[in-house]
Amino acid sequence: MWWAAGLHPYYADQSNDAVWTELKHIASDPQFVAVGEIGLDYAKCPIAPDVQQRAFRRALDLAIEINKPVVIHCRDAYQDLMPLLRTYANAFKKIHPDSPGVVHCFSGDQSAAEELIAFDFYLGVDGPLTYPNAHALRKIIQHVPLKNLVIETDSPYLPPQSQRGQRNEPLQIATIGNALAVLKNQEKEIISKQLLQNSHRLYRLK
Repeated sequence: MWWAAGLHPYYADQSNDAVWTELKHIASDPQFVAVGEIGLDYAKCPIAPDVQQRAFRRALDLAIEINKPVVIHCRDAYQDLMPLLRTYANAFKKIHPDSPGVVHCFSGDQSAAEELIAFDFYLGVDGPLTYPNAHALRKIIQHVPLKNLVIETDSPYLPPQSQRGQRNEPLQIATIGNALAVLKNQEKEIISKQLLQNSHRLYRLK
């Protein structure tokens, strides 16, 4: 099992030197592969945006210092996420030659998708891809190159449409992968092989 750790924006007000020192310490574990979830959440999080942004910057600085990719959480905050990431573009390319990380459960627009891909980020595809009203998301993902995607479950949240109202589980990754194969009009074997390669590249697994 490989794992990641970070300070979710729901807890951004707990950001302090001790937290980041402890995270840096546990990141020395050989199975530790990424800093996350970190990011911005303006949808439900009661913590002020400026506090979230400061914690997010601390997390990005740490990820660059320890040379680990990031797992970014972003809800209703792409208007602040993208300008912030631009300030780190050069550092990302210097420290992370393959990819700086993934924007988990991508929910941005076409412009954000294109810019994130230009920064070599992966876009996370989750259960919402299967939701009947997710037309805009499917249109965006349909045009994103497969080499820039990873699939996720976000369990126990966001189950696929066939499991709505139930607890999401990691086994639903196959359901999401099948939906992506249909959307991309690709054989499942081809999709699964590329997605595995993407995950290995993202988390630098051998």
